[in-house]
Amino acid sequence: MANQRWNCGLSALLWFTTVAWAEPYVSPDGRFSAELSPATTCTTSQSESPVGAVLTTVFLDKQPGRFLTVSFTDLPKLAILAGRDRIFEEARDGMLQQCGGMQTAWQRQDSQTRRLLYTAPGHRGETIFRLEKYRLYVVDVRSEVSLKHALDSQFLQSFKIISLPAASAPVPKDP
Repeated sequence: MANQRWNCGLSALLWFTTVAWAEPYVSPDGRFSAELSPATTCTTSQSESPVGAVLTTVFLDKQPGRFLTVSFTDLPKLAILAGRDRIFEEARDGMLQQCGGMQTAWQRQDSQTRRLLYTAPGHRGETIFRLEKYRLYVVDVRSEVSLKHALDSQFLQSFKIISLPAASAPVPKDP
């Protein structure tokens, strides 16, 4: 399954303008939405870790001078035992290494969310890391320095986690 490429149903989106679309994209599993264009590609990879299999799905929207990415990694339950801070720090370090970037700010938004600002050759970037139970979301925008920052913020703010319907929630245990 590693590095397989799938079109994740993005062709159903309507192109509204060069920076906004009529409706946000909703992930195939219905767990998040974001403003991504119909040209978005989806890749899924699986790797092994000392605590079990790690499945990562990446949605990449390449626009002129800008890369918009929403990815999520389903972590093994044992990974959470290492602690949220370690998970966030390893995700941050991996992001910076992947893009050849340098951290300019690292902020704790709340217990489940961290924000990274960084620079990479010719680009600026901003990443939101969000841990929901055993799923780590990474929402990243990397833009050429000459482009307006407001469009970056618009994309990051468009990301929403959708609650699972009550029917798919685990049945509570008796006390």
